[in-house]
Amino acid sequence: MGKTISVVLEYGKCSWGACYFCGWGKRKAETTLDQLRRKYLRIIDKYRNIDVVKLFSSGSMVDPRQFPLEFTRWLIEEAKKRGIKEIVIEAKADDVTIENLDAIYIDGIKITIALGLEVADDIILLRYYRKNTGVKDYIRAAKLLRSRGFGLRSYLLVNGHPIMYHNKDVQEELLERTIHLSAQYSDSIVVINTYPHRDTRLLLDWLDGRWKPLDEGQFKDMVEGVIHRLGGRKIGEWKYEYNGVVVEADHSNFAFVPKIPRRLRQKIKGVGKDILLHPHFEVWQDFFTRFYRPPPGKEYALLLPCSYRKPYKKSKTHRAIFSAISGYPWFRRIHVIVVSTPGVIPWEYHDRYPFTHYDWPEWLETEEVKKDYIDITKNRVKAYLKAHADKYKLFFAFFHSESETLEAIKQAFKELGIEDKLVIVLDREDYERIKADMGKEKIGSSVVRHPLALEKLRSVLKQYLEASDKE
Repeated sequence: MGKTISVVLEYGKCSWGACYFCGWGKRKAETTLDQLRRKYLRIIDKYRNIDVVKLFSSGSMVDPRQFPLEFTRWLIEEAKKRGIKEIVIEAKADDVTIENLDAIYIDGIKITIALGLEVADDIILLRYYRKNTGVKDYIRAAKLLRSRGFGLRSYLLVNGHPIMYHNKDVQEELLERTIHLSAQYSDSIVVINTYPHRDTRLLLDWLDGRWKPLDEGQFKDMVEGVIHRLGGRKIGEWKYEYNGVVVEADHSNFAFVPKIPRRLRQKIKGVGKDILLHPHFEVWQDFFTRFYRPPPGKEYALLLPCSYRKPYKKSKTHRAIFSAISGYPWFRRIHVIVVSTPGVIPWEYHDRYPFTHYDWPEWLETEEVKKDYIDITKNRVKAYLKAHADKYKLFFAFFHSESETLEAIKQAFKELGIEDKLVIVLDREDYERIKADMGKEKIGSSVVRHPLALEKLRSVLKQYLEASDKE
């Protein structure tokens, strides 16, 4: 059986570009047709035994306002020359006309047009999703494709607006109706889980707390429930069959992380609940608990404090810590996680906004602020542990003894009943020894870069991880 490959060919800009949930259509690709030709040929010549080529264009390859139709025809011709059996290209329903289809049609290769129906309801499509085509436009285009010898691949969208997010029963009923309708015309169907693209109103809805993306489990439960009620069946991982049509469920259709537009970025400075619960922190904490996956092979978590200097890796504290432990073979099995004002921050993301753009002046803290900090941080640590604790054998907390962050961490582990998975690196005795050595009554966060603290960290990690190697 031959391969299916995907090629992204972005050119110009979607002629509509106003859909509520879509960021791709709002961008203008600054590429030339010659660049796209070279890219396309390089990719399709790289592989042998290709059966299907899927082209993704951030718009419509059947719209002469975006792509010259002779270029789209050339793509199909080159695929046919190489013995490729099918090519899939994206289009909008209003671009599916006899003239446009005849301009790209080539006999001897299956040409499938991918159309975004999204949902079979004109009120949702036109008023909320802000598309320029409705259900009748989709049906007209589908029938025309069939009559001219083209295939049809239908895209359906789940959770593309707050009104859908807050009406689960309605959303499921609409998905059921939409799958039933599209199966009457389609060769294949893709049900897509909506994620917030940058520069969309949907991202602002997430930041404002009006909407959230569905996680993998929520999406799967919805799709499988609808397929079951329709009388369909599961035929593979994320694949189903209904009325003879394959229905694919795409739970993560691109590498998703929160991407806050530059125009919205700010220096988040101060103390208090408003700072702790800043929307830019909140969406990232939601991401880390519901969508993020810890890196494979990282069996142990090392929880560290933040630093005044950002990104953390440039600070004296983190440079000292990494210098003390990074040379050992067991270091590669350690997942560094910072716990601080923004919440729980896996090291892979420490140099991204907003983790590089905040400042929490500790000297402004009141007892009430400290209490809020401990409570909010505890809940964020608990959320991370509920999602990922089973991925780690142990957690090592490297903080000074009077740290509010350490108190929050200890409370989180205790409330979840997993204190046996937490190792406190520095005890009170270590703290007092370091204070005595420094000749200061209160030394705060600088304790963790003191030589005595670093030696204790190194010895504790060696004790546990080298013992694990011998087991």
